[in-house]
Amino acid sequence: MRKILGLIFGLCFLFSSHADLTIQIVQGVNKPYPIAIIPFGDDLTSSRDLPDGVTGIIHNDLVNSGRFSALPESAMPSKPIIVQAFNWQQWNNANTGIEYALLGDISPGVAPNTYDVTFALLSLLNNQPLVGEKFTSVPRAQMRLLAHQISDTVYQSITGKKGYFRTRLAYVEVYNRTSPNALWELVVSDYDGFNPHILLKQTGNPITSPAWSADGSQLAYVTYINNRQAIMAIMLTTGARRVIANFPGMNSAPAFSPDGRYMAMALSASDFSANSNIYVLDLKTHKLNKYTDVGNNTSPCWSPDSKTLAFNSDRGGSPQIYLLNLATRSVSRLSFTGVNNYAPVFTPDGQNLVIMTQQTAGGPIRIATLNMATNAINIISSGQLDKSPSIAPNGDMVVYANHDSAHGILSETSIDGTVELRLPATEGTVESPAWSPFLN
Repeated sequence: MRKILGLIFGLCFLFSSHADLTIQIVQGVNKPYPIAIIPFGDDLTSSRDLPDGVTGIIHNDLVNSGRFSALPESAMPSKPIIVQAFNWQQWNNANTGIEYALLGDISPGVAPNTYDVTFALLSLLNNQPLVGEKFTSVPRAQMRLLAHQISDTVYQSITGKKGYFRTRLAYVEVYNRTSPNALWELVVSDYDGFNPHILLKQTGNPITSPAWSADGSQLAYVTYINNRQAIMAIMLTTGARRVIANFPGMNSAPAFSPDGRYMAMALSASDFSANSNIYVLDLKTHKLNKYTDVGNNTSPCWSPDSKTLAFNSDRGGSPQIYLLNLATRSVSRLSFTGVNNYAPVFTPDGQNLVIMTQQTAGGPIRIATLNMATNAINIISSGQLDKSPSIAPNGDMVVYANHDSAHGILSETSIDGTVELRLPATEGTVESPAWSPFLN
């Protein structure tokens, strides 16, 4: 079988059932790519685990990205499942307005409960196939992942950007927060909220700030050990946990470096200090270096080249975004508009930060981009209280927690603000989302 897996998590001993998230599009781009997603032959639409079949998953991936508009099935002049049966003249004369067509077929594999899957993406701009592939003996349990892989191929072939449909989301879900026995769960799901799995469940002690390692093999998070805030890490394949930082005082805001060797964090390094500073811990030697000592400093994030850290600090009177050069230890201010700016995250190209911003006193807190060259801030979300942004590894989408209602929900926006999605949770309050890197 051709390799189709990103990262398969072997956490059966930790997994439990969990309500799925449902994506709802709030708005989309003005000119999405028009595509016909023709129903695959012998699709698995009657099964409980794939109620919409492979075709439905691909349809949802592409349409929910906001980059594609799908032709209704009722408007399709025919429904071929192989390229040889596609009548180019018929489709061109139908005046559907589509530029691309995706078709495919599913048949039983040689081994029991496996399938052979073929697909082809066609361009009606030049009446030529763009890409096609055949997968053999795909286990049923991997059919959803295979559908996401096909979506990734279509996305990259048409937009030129690598697709993000096989990535994962980590987030925290909280139940009865005000109760002494509040329940906190660390959850990992597919990018679209399906297949949610509980990695960690505990009462009383909060879980916050999940952060992916660069290879996607582990998550760091913040919790409490003996009533002291501490940074932990959990391996996704085994569930093994270890303490990363349990220094006196506050231990918070973990961020793995892109090469996986270091972790930036915010430490108060004292049980009596209310201020935290930016530190970098060498995960191999356990050497700890302090990089700030003015004001309250937190939320460090690494640049893609690992040479700088962005963070927020109140050293100027209100929380703003600053940049730290690790080699020279020099610090420069990046945000100058708005009363408060927090929680920076670098875009994959290193040219922008995604941040939380409050432009006026008492005004809404929203997600925005901060241009590294011009310091310009561009608001890309529309909620009243939008928190904890995290960026898809291809840089196209941002996930964040929207707290406009009593229960926080996951939301997404495109990096330019033209696409906005809501992923409402059916249970608990969702917070602190973290988008995984590309998974191999």
